[in-house]
Amino acid sequence: MGKSKWTYKSVSEMYAVIETIKRQNMHFGYLLCADEMMFNYNGLPETIESKFLEDFLNIAGSVAIGRVNGELYAAPYAGRSGRTNQYGEGENVETNTPNGIEIAGKVGETVAVIYNNTARTPESDLWFDASTFTEIDKSSNANIIFARIAPIFAAADDTTKKAIKDIIENVIAGNMEIVTSENIFAELQLGETLSGLKAIDVTEPERIQYIQYLSQFYDVLMRRHFSRRGLPMRTPTKAAQQSTDEIHGLDSVSWFYPLNKLNSRRAGVEMVNRIFGTSITVEFSEIWAQEYEAYKLRILQKDKQAETETQETETETERGVNDDSAESVDNAM
Repeated sequence: MGKSKWTYKSVSEMYAVIETIKRQNMHFGYLLCADEMMFNYNGLPETIESKFLEDFLNIAGSVAIGRVNGELYAAPYAGRSGRTNQYGEGENVETNTPNGIEIAGKVGETVAVIYNNTARTPESDLWFDASTFTEIDKSSNANIIFARIAPIFAAADDTTKKAIKDIIENVIAGNMEIVTSENIFAELQLGETLSGLKAIDVTEPERIQYIQYLSQFYDVLMRRHFSRRGLPMRTPTKAAQQSTDEIHGLDSVSWFYPLNKLNSRRAGVEMVNRIFGTSITVEFSEIWAQEYEAYKLRILQKDKQAETETQETETETERGVNDDSAESVDNAM
């Protein structure tokens, strides 16, 4: 019989791949949970759950909603087909729910379509960022391992090997050990094989310092991810040096995309209501609604501050002109 291809190395590599996939799924799930919470729906039929509606929109980029046997259903990947309009869009949609229910018909007449955003794209950064966070985890683990690896001992015989193993186990257990050897210090310092013992030190404790940089990199990526969703995180890397204007200076950039997603959902929901006579509404959830109100308040305060500063500047300019005029009159007299 031929040798099996499933060697220990291939199995080890397989488990490494599985571990990577588990980590990616963990990070992906965390990020997707946040996106699932961005919007609140009211008036959805029992056959359409908001969680899965948001999953379809974020992962597929589009959802088709149609009536089958008197019930409304939502299906991802609302691909357009049939005769096209001036924009190249097909007038029909044909897709299926995950359990095989077909949603098909003319868009705007028998089928409604909801898009994730005006670009009609899914949240691909969920996978990209999850993959990057996974690589950061793996890099951190590698640095931790090399920072704690103990010296590797090479024994000349089984007796020495057993003695070394017993000593290490006792030390780990907290038991004191006494080693009898006339040349112990030479063995430890020079690593020479004087009495059947040699150690190879692969420990690199200085690697532990790199973990803080990886942690900061993780925070930066997390901040970038949620800033695109209207929730700019306050990372500590430069917070002490930032002014209020610097901290909130990118709020407008942070909010254009969540508003784009909200308006896309509203447009789709309006189509659903018009075709099927429903009364579905969609708004920001509590967290995003509070952040959006705070953003608008900051913009209003900033506008008022700018108006006040402009008025003060104009007053100072007018006062300066009046002073110059008075001085000219005095000089003329």
